[in-house]
Amino acid sequence: MVIYGFGVLLLACLFQGSFGICFKKYQPFSWEAFWVLFSIVGVLLIPHIWSFIEVPNYISYIMQTPAKTLFFGALAGFFWGISSIWYSKSIDMIGVSLVTGINLGLSNLLGSFVPMAILGNVPSARVLAVLLVGQAVLLVGVVILSKAGFMKNDDTRESMQTEGKKGSLFVTGLIMALASGAGSAAINIGATASNYPVNLAVADGINPTSASLLSWVVVFFGGFIANFIYAMIKLIKNKTYTDYTKPGCGKAYFKVLITSIVWFSALAVYGKATSLLGTFGPVAGWVVFNGLALIIANLWGFADGEWKGFEKAKKVALLGNGVIVIALVIVGISNGL
Repeated sequence: MVIYGFGVLLLACLFQGSFGICFKKYQPFSWEAFWVLFSIVGVLLIPHIWSFIEVPNYISYIMQTPAKTLFFGALAGFFWGISSIWYSKSIDMIGVSLVTGINLGLSNLLGSFVPMAILGNVPSARVLAVLLVGQAVLLVGVVILSKAGFMKNDDTRESMQTEGKKGSLFVTGLIMALASGAGSAAINIGATASNYPVNLAVADGINPTSASLLSWVVVFFGGFIANFIYAMIKLIKNKTYTDYTKPGCGKAYFKVLITSIVWFSALAVYGKATSLLGTFGPVAGWVVFNGLALIIANLWGFADGEWKGFEKAKKVALLGNGVIVIALVIVGISNGL
């Protein structure tokens, strides 16, 4: 079962690591025109549609969930929604490599150990020691990847208008990246705290891997509110609602659909993987999910030419990816002890 769980987790990582490349090149839509539709389709509708397909009368389990649980689950999703906006904005300021490294570091730490505290599933000293070693090695890999981002940033320094403006943008982007890391962890924290409807469905005989979808319905309701309101305000303010009728917009509509499916598939399949991995699925699974997805995202970046002309930084990035692979092996060992 554990081996099968890791196989499903690898599929989730493929979706998660591929989401970024799906998000690129959505012209003629502006960011806000794209994000309004993505919020509706990906964040709000698809979680409900997928739950409707796999969980009969899924909404009844949501309705039976205490209001307090729904509120805190949606609140975690709301924080994630804000962080996803910060994440996309910080990429424009300091680059995808550096932002991804910082985001992974914080979301990995908070997103794995906070659920452990919520569930009360503190492993044995032996398992915990191996898991901590895996976490430490993974963070070393993240640091190396961040270093590659700094090197790439230094190589492009001369292309900025002024040093003062560059410094200001860098600090702002760094703060947003740090905040986005904490917000990204809110997904896993919120899903773990929203297990009540999942448990109700399982008690009624629903397959646990299907029932895991219900936590996402709760969490992403809050995420939808944050993303949709912000993007709609930008859409109205910039009057970019005309993007929806621009020539060639058919491809952009299709990109919204594909991006929405790939993005939520990552989380839905991840939820299934954690239930298959057993007691420590939300702990070890979150580490593997983030780490391997980062490697896949970097591979897409290499293929898309993001590191073209930055050979030294690219070599450092490859080293960071290698260290993360070692960390994943260690985490996998901890899950099997």
